[in-house]
Amino acid sequence: NQITLAEYEKLVDKYGEPTIGQGRRKGQRCELTVLALGKLGGREPNYHSDLDVVFLYEADGSTVANRRGGRSNTTTNAHFFGELGQRIIKVAGRLGPYGRLYEVDPRLRPTGRSGALAVPLDEFRRYFAEGDGQLWERQSLCKGRVIFGSPEAAERTMKAVNRAAHGPAWKATDLEEIRLMRYRLQETASKRNLKRGPGGTVDVEFVVQMLQLRHGGKKPEVRVPGTFKALAALHQAGLLSDDDFKHLNRGYRFQRNVEARIRLMNASGRHELPTDATELGKLAFLLGYADRAALVDEALNIFRENRRRFEKIFDEASRSV
Repeated sequence: NQITLAEYEKLVDKYGEPTIGQGRRKGQRCELTVLALGKLGGREPNYHSDLDVVFLYEADGSTVANRRGGRSNTTTNAHFFGELGQRIIKVAGRLGPYGRLYEVDPRLRPTGRSGALAVPLDEFRRYFAEGDGQLWERQSLCKGRVIFGSPEAAERTMKAVNRAAHGPAWKATDLEEIRLMRYRLQETASKRNLKRGPGGTVDVEFVVQMLQLRHGGKKPEVRVPGTFKALAALHQAGLLSDDDFKHLNRGYRFQRNVEARIRLMNASGRHELPTDATELGKLAFLLGYADRAALVDEALNIFRENRRRFEKIFDEASRSV
């Protein structure tokens, strides 16, 4: 937030204040919201996690002459907020004596990596309302959370996010599309990949997002961005059995803990359960296991159970469509 505010003020000095060009709020200040997705949106970042964000501004318009009496080379809101997004990414990703602060990733925006960096909220709404939004994009919005913006702007943004994610009617084909997306993600991963491998953390995340998209329209209480909190909300709503909830919660926590320790070890594969005996021994020690064999046994059991629960829950959902 400090980076965003500092860079915003610099651009106001350069171009003036962005204002809304039409509608009932014409002439008023145009607000920015930063929508966090992924691990940042879910409040579950790991060491070295990217920051997935979408820059959204209230409406099109233009800046007004500099309020401080300086230069008045005005510009459009699209240019102002696009440049602001670029500055935020550059400053946050700057290399310092201890490495990079954050790597900001804006590629999940509706316009894609080749489109405008900052998007007006009306265009965001229209993109999903007219059916251009893909199912995987709606999945990503399940972890949406505003991390910058006034309370009023945040409320407007989250209404648009919830409508985009949970407004469309659930279709039977959605279930199999999500399942096939999951299978495609594992095609390029090893069986020991804690994230994308069969039974990795993505199994749990896709179970959560499938249930949220299926039931979130009628049960707003399950629209929770964090995976752990979403599991609890789905369980409380009666959409996950006691046994499934306990296992998925424990398995997800175990795999995230293992990932975190691997990253602290600076191992070659950030998501890979090591095969090297020395690295496995270090990892077992960090996690409090008596030896590396005990750790491997636990990890492989979690992989198997995650995948079994994934298939079971998707099969049950397909029978009840």
